Amino acid sequence: MACDPDLTLRRALRLTGGEIIALVGAGGKSAALFQLAREFGRALLTTTTHLGAWQAAQASSALQFDEKEIGLALAKGGICLVTGAPEPATGKLPAPTPEQLTRLAAIAREQKIPLLVEADGSRGKALKAPAEHEPAIPPCAEVVVICAGLSGLNRPLNAENVHRPEIFGALSGLGAGEIIRAEHLARVLAHPQGGLKNIPAGARRVFLLNQADALDDLQLAAVSQKFSDDSWRLPVVITSLREKKIFAVREAVAGIVLAAGAASRFGSPKQLLDYHGQPFVRQVAETALKAGLWPVIVVSGAYAEAV
Repeated sequence: MACDPDLTLRRALRLTGGEIIALVGAGGKSAALFQLAREFGRALLTTTTHLGAWQAAQASSALQFDEKEIGLALAKGGICLVTGAPEPATGKLPAPTPEQLTRLAAIAREQKIPLLVEADGSRGKALKAPAEHEPAIPPCAEVVVICAGLSGLNRPLNAENVHRPEIFGALSGLGAGEIIRAEHLARVLAHPQGGLKNIPAGARRVFLLNQADALDDLQLAAVSQKFSDDSWRLPVVITSLREKKIFAVREAVAGIVLAAGAASRFGSPKQLLDYHGQPFVRQVAETALKAGLWPVIVVSGAYAEAV
C-alpha cells in the first residue's frame, strides 16, 4: 500500500495544536505521544497511569508538578513532561493528582498548546482490551486516540500477544488460541466496553492502527478495506510510527443538504414537493445516506417544522 511521505501524524489525526488529547489502547501509545509532541514543537505531556522513567529522556523537561517550574520550562519551548514522583521500586513515573491534571489542562489552554495524556497501559503488547477500571481517560479530554498494533493480527489469542486476552476474546467472539483477524480487532475497537470505553461525551474519537510495516501489502489492503466498509463510521489512521509513515487515512465524508429556502417565487416549498411518492428533501437525504455519506446534515430555515 502506498503512503504519503508529506503527511504527518498530526495532520492525519486532524489536530490543530490546542486540544487536550488522550491516548488509549495498545501498540504504540507512548510512541505516538512523543511523536505528536515533536511535531507540535511545544507541548505538555502527562499520564493518568504510568510511564517508564526511561521515557522522560524524550522530553525537553521532565518535572513533578510545580506551576513555576512548568512555566519556566514552557517559556524555553519544547516538550514538558509532568508526572508524579518516580517510584523507586518500579522505576515508573506515576500520574499527577486529578487536581494537578485539571490545572495542567488549564495551563495548556492558557498557553494555546496541546496537552497529551497517556491514559492506558498495555504492558508492551500490540493489542489489548480494557479491564473494569480502564482506561483512565480524563473528563477534560477533547480528542481520544484509540491505538492498536497490527503486529497482533494473524496471531493466536493468548497472553503473549494480547493484554487481557480473556476480555479481548469475550468482546471479539474468539476463543483462546484462535487466530486474530482484522474483523476481530474491528469488533473490539468499536465495542462500548472495548475501544470506545470511558470516552467523555462530546470528545472526538479516532483510531490509530500502528505497526503497518508488520503486514504485507495484501494483508494491509484487507485491513484498510475492513475499516472503510459501510458499517465503519469512525476515522482510522493506518501508520508505522517506527518508520514515520502514514499508509492510509479512512474517514467518513459528511453530506450537507441545503433545505432552507423560502421558494417565494415558486409559491410553495420545493423541499416538500412529491418525488416518486415521498418529499423531495427525504429523497435527497436517503440518497446521501445510501452513498455512504456520514453524517448527513439537513439545514432548514423556511418551513423548518415541515421539512
